[in-house]
Amino acid sequence: MMSYQKGKKMKRKILVIGGGGYLGIVLVRKLLELGYKVRVLDSFIYGSRAISCLSSPLLEIVKGDITHAEVVTKAINNSDAVIHLAAVVGDPAAKARPELTINTNYIASLSIASACKLSGINKFIYASTCSVYGIGDEILDEDSPLNPVSLYAKTKISSEKGIMSIANGEFCPTIMRMSTLYGYSPRMRFDLVVNTMTMTAFTEGVIKVFGGNQWRPLLSLSDAADAYIKILEADISVIGGKIYNVGSEKQNYRISQVAEQVAGAIEELTGKKVSIRTEKDNQDVRDYKVSFERIRRDTGFEAKTSINEAVKEIWMKLESGEIKDPKQKVYYNHYFDSSEELIG
Repeated sequence: MMSYQKGKKMKRKILVIGGGGYLGIVLVRKLLELGYKVRVLDSFIYGSRAISCLSSPLLEIVKGDITHAEVVTKAINNSDAVIHLAAVVGDPAAKARPELTINTNYIASLSIASACKLSGINKFIYASTCSVYGIGDEILDEDSPLNPVSLYAKTKISSEKGIMSIANGEFCPTIMRMSTLYGYSPRMRFDLVVNTMTMTAFTEGVIKVFGGNQWRPLLSLSDAADAYIKILEADISVIGGKIYNVGSEKQNYRISQVAEQVAGAIEELTGKKVSIRTEKDNQDVRDYKVSFERIRRDTGFEAKTSINEAVKEIWMKLESGEIKDPKQKVYYNHYFDSSEELIG
């Protein structure tokens, strides 16, 4: 059984599938800083500019489609652990391309897990979502009933079940049910609630709230990457074969509270008040609060970054012109478009 002890990371090669994405690029950077050898497998459907900001002799980049079995089997060769982040992510993107969503999120994920098992890779970390809970009145833990309200969530549930069904004493997958992420990334997204609110405050001078009473667990991008590293470095006898909600109870917020925090951060930074416009119409029916006791107990993971800090960083990226046009299609997953990717 492999050990991920400090001082031995140079000997470990981690395959990050989807390493060029919103979370992936941040995670890969942190892994490289820790001395891991990292291989990235990504189709770069949202462009490859983000990966170009990383330059390291420890980094290997493979462009390929995870729905092609031969690409996957070649990528996992000589890997010591696999972190699988790649997916059609988000309800709008899944709705826009349902066939691709099923093929990528479910069929390809099972194929990847099976290939890892056959290759003797016992540490396999799979990115799922707290969206699997859908709607719930109580604080939900990993054993709570699942109530998916979208194709995206349904494919993640199916993948979780399929991956866990092939687990045994030698193949010990770990499922990570992620909170809604926020924060700046070199592969930026403006289709996530905190990021969207910050962007519209900057471009339109208003924060738009749809509904507002619904609960959502949130987590910064940096903290999310740290959670994966915690799982990667944990003893497999502790985390193998388990499902973890990933987030912080302190960041279970109503959407209306998120808007207030975004507005407060902008006022602190700029001295300007931003108006909040609430509309009753809400097409996103998800409404859930989540417990994160299990990952805290097993790994000691605690979120460190606040919405306030992340909003200020995004605002400064917009104000400096580093992000030139936040309404370009490349920043929104459901467009599947890299043609307008910004350079510089």
